[in-house]
Amino acid sequence: MAAAPALEPAPPAPAPRAAAPGPRPRVLLLTEGTYPYALGGVSSWCDLLIRGLDEFDWAVLPIVAADGRPPLYELPPHAHEIGPLEVWSERRPRGGGRGPCRWDLPGALVRGLLGWHGDTEAVVAECVWCRHHPAGVRRVFRSGRGWNAFLAGLRDVLAERIPEAGTPPRLDLVEAAALYQTLYWVARTASAPTPAADVLHVTAAGWSAIPARVHKALHATPIVLTEHGVYLREAYLAAVRSGGSPGARFSATRLARGLARCAYAGADVICPVTDANAYWEMGLGIDPAKILVLYNGLRQPPPPSPPPGERIVVSVGRIDPLKDIYTLLRVAAETVRVMPEARFRHFGSTTAGEEAYGRSCLALHERLGLGDRFAFMGRTTDPTGVVQGADVVLMTSISEGLPMSVLEAMSQGRPVVSTAVGGVPDVVKGCGVVCAPGDDHALTTAVVMLLRNPELAWRLGLRGHARLGRIFNEGACVEGYRELLHTLTRDRARLHAVR
Repeated sequence: MAAAPALEPAPPAPAPRAAAPGPRPRVLLLTEGTYPYALGGVSSWCDLLIRGLDEFDWAVLPIVAADGRPPLYELPPHAHEIGPLEVWSERRPRGGGRGPCRWDLPGALVRGLLGWHGDTEAVVAECVWCRHHPAGVRRVFRSGRGWNAFLAGLRDVLAERIPEAGTPPRLDLVEAAALYQTLYWVARTASAPTPAADVLHVTAAGWSAIPARVHKALHATPIVLTEHGVYLREAYLAAVRSGGSPGARFSATRLARGLARCAYAGADVICPVTDANAYWEMGLGIDPAKILVLYNGLRQPPPPSPPPGERIVVSVGRIDPLKDIYTLLRVAAETVRVMPEARFRHFGSTTAGEEAYGRSCLALHERLGLGDRFAFMGRTTDPTGVVQGADVVLMTSISEGLPMSVLEAMSQGRPVVSTAVGGVPDVVKGCGVVCAPGDDHALTTAVVMLLRNPELAWRLGLRGHARLGRIFNEGACVEGYRELLHTLTRDRARLHAVR
């Protein structure tokens, strides 16, 4: 069904809409910290897909932090939200009574998720037990027997000596307790009920795959996994930059690896949004036959208007370590040093849980003396409109898939200066400048060059506009998923008919 990724495949041919009588196919979309509670690339893609595929009934299960934020997107009539599932909270589990307990549950989870060769199917079996016995999860994890089982499993993991994995560090009591609490959240996520569906669509190879794997184990429902960024790679980058202890970094990265392995093993089709992600996935051992590259895209834009010519640099993205706002600020400081008339505007809010990073960005802004030459504009509901007001669009991320902010800049005919991460080099080819992540000198040089050469900037912007319409368009993206989802639902219907 799926082909190995090519560098620039032709857009998929449009598939006919399903016209057969009977109930509409149902898709359960599982998100993680994004749609419909956050703005940004993944959320924009989710909204595009749901609205474009209106022949399906959509149920959206968001996994979010318990911070009380309202949804930022209004779902169309053929979609509804279930949940949200507030994992990182102290909500009470469903059900009551004492019921059965699986006292080795914490030990099995730590071995299966953090062990280098952990058994992913054993993890799924434990998660299925959690679904059947949600009230038992809390009892197990609040018991001395559960804690002792966890410690025994953790000792097994820390005793592993795998040459390619290095020697695990020692964990102190606080680090072990934090990991225990996280595994409790994993078990609670597995216990959350999921509605009947014909296809499960998972938007990250992490927490959002947990309920999907349980649902598939119970109902044999196929899973589509779309990776916008490579989940495991981003976990490694976050751990390196976190400044945490060796034990904390070990727990975070091993857990991310375990969740990703479970997601990959259970997915029927893996859809990276760029070829670069596909190569990462194959490097992680994924069978190329399971991979189908489907690019992000935007609606065919009208002819762009000329840039304002006011030497304005715009960036759009969350205030998050992966977006590397520190480098963005350093580029701004160096640019205004040589071009005092330049102005920078950043649109985006702080990621939930990264408030300390957001405060550090404000402190760096003050330390660099940027004043009103760099303005934090907050979140925007009109990303194409804000890039229209730019002479240059800048992105300094250390990890991306195929970022919507770059496509939005191309839709408005604005040249892009970006770090060479994910699929950006292939997208920006011939219509912008790419530099190494963290290279503020090279990024500054590119920004200054384009601000001082507006005719060149305009030519590059026009080339990007044409390239967007030719390759990275909304029609190709939506039709690719339409064909895939219809194929999976037809295959499942035939399988049920045979049974």
